[in-house]
Amino acid sequence: MKIGILQEGEYTGSTVEERYHEIIEEMVLADKMGFSVFGSSEQHFEGPKFSIPAPEVLYAAIAMRTERIKLRPMGVVALSWNNPILVAERLAALDVLSRGRAELCTARSNNAKTLGIFGVDPSKTREIWGETMDALETIFSNPEAAEYHGEHWDFPETSVVPTFVNKRYPAISVAASSVESHAMAAKRGIGAITWENYFGFDYMQECLEAYQKAIPETTAEPGRLNNYLGVYVGTAFCAPTTEEARAVAGEQALEYFRVTLDMYRKISQNPGYEYMSHINTMLDKGDDLDWLCESTSSVMVGTPDDYIRRLKDLEARGVDEVLLRIDTFGHQKHMECIELIGREVIPAVS
Repeated sequence: MKIGILQEGEYTGSTVEERYHEIIEEMVLADKMGFSVFGSSEQHFEGPKFSIPAPEVLYAAIAMRTERIKLRPMGVVALSWNNPILVAERLAALDVLSRGRAELCTARSNNAKTLGIFGVDPSKTREIWGETMDALETIFSNPEAAEYHGEHWDFPETSVVPTFVNKRYPAISVAASSVESHAMAAKRGIGAITWENYFGFDYMQECLEAYQKAIPETTAEPGRLNNYLGVYVGTAFCAPTTEEARAVAGEQALEYFRVTLDMYRKISQNPGYEYMSHINTMLDKGDDLDWLCESTSSVMVGTPDDYIRRLKDLEARGVDEVLLRIDTFGHQKHMECIELIGREVIPAVS
């Protein structure tokens, strides 16, 4: 079991400038403590909760200060404002700077506000995502003479520079919230990260099994297959005692859940996002920390022993990596949490 870390640069009570430099220091420690990967979701127009709209820029700074931790946007929104050529160029530049540590996680967005501002029809996001993935796979397969012709992207044969270190094909995954998206990822031969799963462990299991069932149907060549399953934890904090962990992170877990409730409620009204209507069954859970901690995979607030039990359960379900969102608690608390997980949790589950 691998343990990764995700941060989105919340700067409540601070500034974006200060928070970015804190993140760099936190990732230096995470690299030292054995975390597998760092990433952030591409978010726009949502400060102060989210402040990283151009992940690769921040990752380049982190690459210069770290040695082992992989760098994976989680995820690049594969829609009309992100031309696949630009995505490939930026990611390859990051791979060069990090000496081969860049990976790619894509997404199709679950934020109605972002889609509206960028002028994307929510009913078209799965279609555009699919075509963007086709174009990216073409570029990564043959960067010296990449060519693609489709409805949303169309470019003649062209050389895409730079390329990945040793011209390797990158590990690709998608942030997936629906059962259907997990199955689609498996058939493409890319990994899936179960994202913000407040719908409960039974729903999470359904998503994981959909991926596991579909992976034998993949059309990906063996050298490009990334049959990887991850789980994203929206609020994560570890402390020596349960009381301390909840005192630090309890209200933040509830606030993040309420923000997600509102986001999911809005997007669920659009074609292609009907599965998000599950959120309507939990509108009364906005103040129920016990329920969040015990009944969902999207909150891990507790002791090292609590973490080890949860992580071993997820591993038994077929999960390869858990991505912990350690953000919003203040720089010093982040450092203490990262060090505790690195010292007591990672060695017990690796």
